[in-house]
Amino acid sequence: MNNDIKQYLTKSGKKRFKFSIYLGKDALTGKSVMIRRKGFKSLQEAQETYLEYQLKITKGEYNPNEEKHIRFKDAFNLWKKSYQTTVKESTYATTMRYFKDHILNRLGDASLDKLSVYECQKVVNVWFDECPRIFKRFIRYTNNVINYSINLGLVKSNPMEKVIRPKAKFEPKEFTDFYSKEELNLFLEDAKKLNYQYFIYFRILGYSGMRKGEALALKWTDINFMQSTIQVDKTVTQGIDNRLYISDSPKTKNGVRTLDMDSQTMKYLKQWRLIQQKKMLKLGYNFLSDNNLVFPTINNGITEPSKPTQWNNSICKHYHLRHIKVHGFRHTHASLLFEAGAKMEDVKERLGHASIQTTMNIYTHVTKSRKEETAKRFAEYMES
Repeated sequence: MNNDIKQYLTKSGKKRFKFSIYLGKDALTGKSVMIRRKGFKSLQEAQETYLEYQLKITKGEYNPNEEKHIRFKDAFNLWKKSYQTTVKESTYATTMRYFKDHILNRLGDASLDKLSVYECQKVVNVWFDECPRIFKRFIRYTNNVINYSINLGLVKSNPMEKVIRPKAKFEPKEFTDFYSKEELNLFLEDAKKLNYQYFIYFRILGYSGMRKGEALALKWTDINFMQSTIQVDKTVTQGIDNRLYISDSPKTKNGVRTLDMDSQTMKYLKQWRLIQQKKMLKLGYNFLSDNNLVFPTINNGITEPSKPTQWNNSICKHYHLRHIKVHGFRHTHASLLFEAGAKMEDVKERLGHASIQTTMNIYTHVTKSRKEETAKRFAEYMES
């Protein structure tokens, strides 16, 4: 008898035959690849099937993946190793959170060769209900994993590419996530009374248009008091396992920029530096160096991006102010620039947008007074 073919007894005592063929190691997983078949009632039947497989292997016609049920999570584990080498750590960390919180819990145990368009559509509909603004990202990442599996020869088709993407009903809403000049001034006055660090942080956001992470990454070496400028070339971000780090890769190619600042903001920064030096020296930190952060933690570490939200909430709650998001201070700066007569291109450069279209798409909410002034100027021109 062929050594690969063996006789065995079933639980009921019946005689049956089985065989196994070793194909080597899987280049991707490092595990042994075997062909195992059993349940043959006769030796001849087992030998015939055995020879059929051997012939396929010899001709190079046998694909072990066609008989394996590749689970989505196994394909994901292969894909993520390659994906990690193509993106920044913060992008990788965000993508992994999407998979953990939304994708793997829905598709992780699904066999790719059995996954249907119907099943994919059901998952997409759930994603749309849960996260209507970002559900398309989940579709894109799922497609990436399945298409990667196709390239590896693990599966033949991608049912996720055939789903219908739901569309949210368009309900125009007035954009209110920004302050008027009066509201910003009132907020800063109250912030100054509550906490000077909060005040100077939001003063910088409101008067520069920086992103919150860009402001948290500022070092005193970035502040040029002689020329009244601030250099923006890094940001605080979260990496793998929520690790905080300062990234010197800007969000866009225009993200590195030097901002001209008003003299009063620079004066406030000087005052904050003196306050900070005294405070940190008492805690045992040498803050005479220009390499220190402008907004560190009390342990001289990097401040979490969630902290400004807490500061903002505290100020608004304490003084009963209309609340906007921290990113709303960036919108506020843009709106006030437009109100002051700044051109779209100038606003684009100051905010560090990659293209003028981005600026136009985001800041269509030019303040009411600006719109009214435009209409008034047109009417005066036509009547003159």
